[in-house]
Amino acid sequence: GETAIIVTRNDYVGGGKKLLTDKRTHIFKVEKGQHIIDVNIIFTAEHGDCVLGDKKDAGFSVRIATSMDVDSKKGGSIVNSNGITDKAAWGKRAAWVDYHGPVNGKTAGVAILNHPKSFRHPTPWHVRTYGLFTANPFGLKSLGQGNDGSFTLKQGKNITLRHRVIFHNGDEKAAKIAEAYKAYANEK
Repeated sequence: GETAIIVTRNDYVGGGKKLLTDKRTHIFKVEKGQHIIDVNIIFTAEHGDCVLGDKKDAGFSVRIATSMDVDSKKGGSIVNSNGITDKAAWGKRAAWVDYHGPVNGKTAGVAILNHPKSFRHPTPWHVRTYGLFTANPFGLKSLGQGNDGSFTLKQGKNITLRHRVIFHNGDEKAAKIAEAYKAYANEK
């Protein structure tokens, strides 16, 4: 199938100086009726050591349609790769999470897959029943996953966040998200 790729380079600035850079590669494709976006983000400490703090609202996020969310009580559901669902999925580490529910009378979903080579895989998930959906490897303490997750990225070093987002019809079983994860995990 056809693929589109967008690459951007971004600077993080604070106190009037550059603190961190990232290179983001977005790869868009359609396979088996599913719309897929691979998002690879490489953070590099180009300007000296950089402290990345333990924050609840950090990481890679997608906001889902209100009709799909669990709180709307229209059939929306959260399920992770370990079979943990809805409110209980918050803060848990998982290889993937799927959020599905009704959109215009049909069940649709969004899955985010966390690649094994991604920083702190399997990532903890800041996923909420009102529609917030975030893979967050930074907020270990704030997501109930142990000690303070703050760390110093040393000058010249980098970390990578790798995720695949799959927009699909049906729930996670109909969309074969577990199988899709196995294929993604095997990609170098």
